[in-house]
Amino acid sequence: MKNIITLFSFILIITSCDVVEGPYEIDTGNVTPSDTNTYVKKILIEDFTGHTCQNCPSAARELEAIHGLYGDRIIGMALHVSKTFARPYPLSQSPNYQYDFRTKWGKEWDDLFGISAIGLPGGMVNRIGYPNEHRLGKDEWLARVITELEKEVDFGISITTNMTGNEGVITINTEILNNINGDYNLVVCLSESNIINWQKDGAEDVENYEHNHALRSLLSDENLSTSSNYATADNIEKTISVNLSTLEQFNINYSQNTAELGNGNAGGWDASNMSVIVYIYDNTTQEILQVEEAHLNN
Repeated sequence: MKNIITLFSFILIITSCDVVEGPYEIDTGNVTPSDTNTYVKKILIEDFTGHTCQNCPSAARELEAIHGLYGDRIIGMALHVSKTFARPYPLSQSPNYQYDFRTKWGKEWDDLFGISAIGLPGGMVNRIGYPNEHRLGKDEWLARVITELEKEVDFGISITTNMTGNEGVITINTEILNNINGDYNLVVCLSESNIINWQKDGAEDVENYEHNHALRSLLSDENLSTSSNYATADNIEKTISVNLSTLEQFNINYSQNTAELGNGNAGGWDASNMSVIVYIYDNTTQEILQVEEAHLNN
């Protein structure tokens, strides 16, 4: 029997960022996991956001609702972008909203995919539809997720971390599940959740808002293999050394010296709340074919 899932969105009539709509209904049909050995298809939802965007918390709630439906098959990443909704306030203007969540890579991806150019909140689901149909409002995420979950799995990703304090090693193993040919890249990122800081939520200024899945750093974006031919049961291993203090300082310097209207207040990372996100994408279409997440201190 088909199940009808209704997700309620909050209507916030605000001129400073895009108006979101709801409620809506989507027939999920009988979505079954596309399972090859121990791997299932997983989905990356990239939520482009900002701490002074009044409608952006509704997108974060939508992401959590979809995660509630499909569990760990849904992986979120929040990218704080733009000098309008993600910049820190000047101290002369307000003692609030002083933190700078922005990153070098968030800006680069926003420039490439043009999300904030059409207003926040916005996002992508596995970057499907690039270059013309990848930009989605939050009310479009679920339908795209349902379609993606039905696709075959060609790659399996496993992540192992070995951290001592702020330093350690991340090992990524990619198993090829089907004979496949193409030009693919492997991306390794760090995100952080449970960050308590200011956020506009509708007409409210919320001091103790919980920011989750915030992009902290890009560790690698390189070809998965030197060959374009992949055979079933092949295994590709990649090892990355990590120094969180160095990565954190890079973000502080970026905020201080490069980001528009930045202030250098981009530190305070907590390794216990950090995750490693790994995904494989097609260099031709930009489509993300598989994604995995693991706690940094697992």
